[in-house]
Amino acid sequence: MMLRLIADVNKALEAESYFSALSLVLTFPDICGKAEYPQEKSTAKRYKDWYDEYIGKYEQCPCEHCQNTPMPYLSGEVVYNLRNSLLHQGTPNIDALKIKNDNNKIDCFELVIESKKPFDIYSDASGILNGSVRTYRVNVRRLCLIFCNSVRAYYEECKDKFNFFKFTIIDWDKESEKMKNLKLY
Repeated sequence: MMLRLIADVNKALEAESYFSALSLVLTFPDICGKAEYPQEKSTAKRYKDWYDEYIGKYEQCPCEHCQNTPMPYLSGEVVYNLRNSLLHQGTPNIDALKIKNDNNKIDCFELVIESKKPFDIYSDASGILNGSVRTYRVNVRRLCLIFCNSVRAYYEECKDKFNFFKFTIIDWDKESEKMKNLKLY
């Protein structure tokens, strides 16, 4: 199932349906969090813990300047906040009041959409303007690529943890084609 969802994100990006792709990838930590922490009752905790372990810790800037003056980054708190805003309210806002980590509060959040580049290299940017306005600009393609690659690797390594998928998808077009090819006497 996860590979099909990842393929759907890629199709959405190919069609430049950025909000469709973004909405779907923001559900991936929900799914993987359920696989990794099946006993955890809090969806928020599962989401943030999985994201921080498999994606978020790689989003922090490792340079010395950023260690002394922490820059905003896509932490589990921030991404969970984005997920809630987009999926429940239809708006890609970050509510700084809901971010507990002061170093990661974002006052100005921007989404960047751009067409596919030959090498799939896209960038985000963060900063602190006038010493107090914390900004973050996220490229939707970059975010989707990171989520898809991280989730694919996690899924390939932990397929046995996804035993909660208990349904079948029937591709009616393929089934209909099979029926056409049956020889009836």
